[in-house]
Order: sequence, then structure tokens, then C-alpha cells
Amino acid sequence: MEKLKKMLTKFNKKDLKKYLVFSILFMITIVALGTYRFTEARYETNTRVRVTPTLAFFVVGVESETGQIKLESMIPRTNAYLYKFEVSNFSENKKANVDLRYSIEIITTTNMPLEFKIFKGEDSEIDEVDSDTFTTDENGVHYRHLVINDVSTMSYQSLVTDSYILWVEFPLRFKDSPNYYAGIIDLVDIKINAEQVV
Repeated sequence: MEKLKKMLTKFNKKDLKKYLVFSILFMITIVALGTYRFTEARYETNTRVRVTPTLAFFVVGVESETGQIKLESMIPRTNAYLYKFEVSNFSENKKANVDLRYSIEIITTTNMPLEFKIFKGEDSEIDEVDSDTFTTDENGVHYRHLVINDVSTMSYQSLVTDSYILWVEFPLRFKDSPNYYAGIIDLVDIKINAEQVV
């Protein structure tokens, strides 16, 4: 205790006050900058644009094919997430022997408040969705069904590939709850139903 008193008597009271005020302001500045940089780094990490997967469906007969996209690490933003998928009437070793027409059904879990559109071709601005409904299964799980009823036709006489863009928007109005949605995954099943043209 005596050492502290001796040390304090060496300092002028005015100098001591300046030193304490300066030290406190310096500590507050360090803490504030550390918190800001941590928040800024976290935000930048979560907002990087991800490469979206491409799904390919090879419809060479009367059949149904399903592929899945896992939507995760999504955050509300102004730009939509884009996922490309293609439907072809041939694969490496098979080709359709009859004219086929197909419809598309997209089934999503409703874990996140997402908005969907489907565009045929990369430059199209026309949403192809004809029907957008919600259902609940016996376990109480909610699903959203997006259907394109206006079927596309592919002639067996040529190799045809139709490209689609699944446009997924996580609206900015949910930006105030990023931690709520941080660990949530939404699954998207894309189902192609093909039938023979008669």
C-alpha cells in the first residue's frame, strides 16, 4: 500500500487524471474497433457469392427423374441466388426413341421465407410457374409445390437440351434476423415427369 502511495505522490494530480482519462478512452477505442472488425469480418464471410450447382436430367423414356438442391448458408440480400438445371432427351449412351413431353414440379421445404421463380433459358424474364401451392403431410411438415404445367416437347429426331434457371430470393426484409436463419437448410426437389407424345 505504501508503495502505491509513494508512486501516486510522484505524479501530479492533473497528470494522473489525464493519464486515467487517456487510458480509459484508449481501452474503449480498442474494444470498439475489435468488435467492429469482428462484425465486419463475419458479414463479409457470409455474403460471398457461392457457385451454384448445375443439375442435369436425362429423360430418354417415359419416366420421372428427381434431383435435389440443398439451400444452405443463405442470407437476405438484394441479388437472388441462381441455380441452373437442364433437361435433355439424350445421355452419353442413350437417346429417346419417341417424342417426349415433360412437365416440371419443384417441391421445397418451407424452412425459410424464400421466393421462387423458374425461367426457361438464361436470358428469359418470364416466370414459367403455373401453380404455386402449399401442402402439409401427416407429420405436420409443410411443403411448397411449384409446377410448370405448360409442358415442353422434345422430338426424338434431334438432340434437345432445355436450360432452366431456378431463381431463389431471400428478401431483405428478413435481414434483421440473420442468426435465426443461420443454421437452417431448405431442400428443393426438382422432378421431371416425361410422357410419350401420342
